[in-house]
Amino acid sequence: MNVLNIAMKEFYTSIKSKRFVIILAVYLLFVFLIAYSIKGHFLELTEPQVSRTNLGPFGAEGDTYMTPLSAMLFLNFTFFTIFGAIMGAALGADAINKEVETGTIKVLLGHPVYRDEIINGKFLGNALVLAITILVGYVFTIAFLLIIGVPLDSESFFRGLIAFMMTLLYTLVFLSISILFSTLFKKSETSMLISVGLAIFLTLIYGIIVTLIAGHLAGERPPYGTPAFDMWRENVNLWEQRLHFINPAHHYAKLMILIFSGDRITNTYTPLSEAFSLGFNNLAMILVTLLLPFSVAYVKFMTSDLR
Repeated sequence: MNVLNIAMKEFYTSIKSKRFVIILAVYLLFVFLIAYSIKGHFLELTEPQVSRTNLGPFGAEGDTYMTPLSAMLFLNFTFFTIFGAIMGAALGADAINKEVETGTIKVLLGHPVYRDEIINGKFLGNALVLAITILVGYVFTIAFLLIIGVPLDSESFFRGLIAFMMTLLYTLVFLSISILFSTLFKKSETSMLISVGLAIFLTLIYGIIVTLIAGHLAGERPPYGTPAFDMWRENVNLWEQRLHFINPAHHYAKLMILIFSGDRITNTYTPLSEAFSLGFNNLAMILVTLLLPFSVAYVKFMTSDLR
């Protein structure tokens, strides 16, 4: 019961903070601007079609089935690759060390509550904040399409719910990492800077570095149009996939493409069973990068001297 009490306290504290209000407002503003800028495309998209989608910065590409709803949800969740990472990092970066800095951890531990209940409660409370934010974006997307008169389809709606759950798992990865930093660093400003900086680096900068490093590792570039160039290109792609493998954003982008993947022959969705079979390794890596940092943070917090 103490875990739920701490989780709800953390939840109410987070949603009442200026940080959460600003982040949510910026998110909804960007979603609205993106949706409004391509409104005409949705109105013209009377016949759903399979098209090639390339999320180059995250090393993911594939065929996606674009209905008005799936196209809008895909854009929304793709945008969350960057925004969700920063938000997850910002929420957990001062979850523990701020309590130590202000001395409130002693007051908290003065009550009949265990340390594991504190860290679990803080994780659950901030996870609920992330879930509410993603859900608001999901509902906002559907409401926007209904307002402009775009018809919805049940298959895209269902796949959007699956994408919602995958997006929550992805943002929890950065929440988990930032909580780890909040147990490792005494200053909340330090953990906040490193957590948000890491989220920005992995989602905005890492893809550029991967391209440069992969080109270097593949060797000197042969003349364009020769067989040697094709082999060099394959080698570059192989190194890019290897380097992207450690990045949670890569696995999330791959999962988004698989959830909305389409079959060009039948011009419809790829069955979900096939999509999840192809994305099993990506989902496994998301879970590993979620559980591993939190496990280390858990051990660190349980063994720390908080006096």
